Amino acid sequence: MEMPAYLQKVDDYRTLAVGSVVRRLGSGKDQQGRLLEIRDNGLVLGNVIDLSAGAFVADAGLLTLQPEDAVYVHSTSFATSSKTPEARKLIQDWALFRSETQQQKAILEFVESVYSPEQILDFASSDQMKNVFVPVQQKLKIGRFVEKINVRKERIERFRQMIEALHDGKHLTYLAFIPRESVAEPMFYSIGTKPHRETLAKLEREEIAFRPNHGGHIKIVSATNEPRKYIVDAGSNEFGVGVRTHLSTAEMITDALAKLFPEYEFRPVPGRDAYGVEQSY
Repeated sequence: MEMPAYLQKVDDYRTLAVGSVVRRLGSGKDQQGRLLEIRDNGLVLGNVIDLSAGAFVADAGLLTLQPEDAVYVHSTSFATSSKTPEARKLIQDWALFRSETQQQKAILEFVESVYSPEQILDFASSDQMKNVFVPVQQKLKIGRFVEKINVRKERIERFRQMIEALHDGKHLTYLAFIPRESVAEPMFYSIGTKPHRETLAKLEREEIAFRPNHGGHIKIVSATNEPRKYIVDAGSNEFGVGVRTHLSTAEMITDALAKLFPEYEFRPVPGRDAYGVEQSY
């Protein structure tokens, strides 16, 4: 395989300079990255790319060199090459670069850390820019590789963090969806001690949004002993009957909480008996 002029073969990898863009060919692999460290048995590279697959592999990885492997170093970089403006413009003209205004700096930093300008131009002339565009998207989780939120997991974990943050008799205001069918799962949401109407307005703007049918308060009564103990009411004026709320309604809430958070202990109370010193509705 004839290598392009911008790659120089390295006979002794221990002579490489940290920060160089290095490529390893052999053992059925074609990998490239920025040199972070030299070890006795190989190279530690940052932003490792698999050029045979055109894919981002890892933020950092150890390339263990085999006798049949060939190591190359890029002879130029974005800091030294006269081709830098031309190569950089190819990236800046990319439609995804123009649309991802918040990620433009990160895109350029990634590209310039792991490619040389000459390689970018080589890819462009051979219609192989996927070797740049795909790894960029995978590394930064943008475009076709945007990270999808696990809505259920996110909703549960955020509410867990809210109740775990309570201490010294503090309370929070919550909204809940308690399903009539046992096969459905309950959902909870809170932004602290804000009124239920304000909490609802915030919930409706969230990706984890749902339509609540109950609301109330959760108050910590024991944070020092295991399990943590809470009292819970369903006394929202907005989503219930306030101080006239029956204990049985609060029991529905505590049953639902116990299913989601079995490591805690929840005790139902009637009316609005779980609110703290701050006013909430």
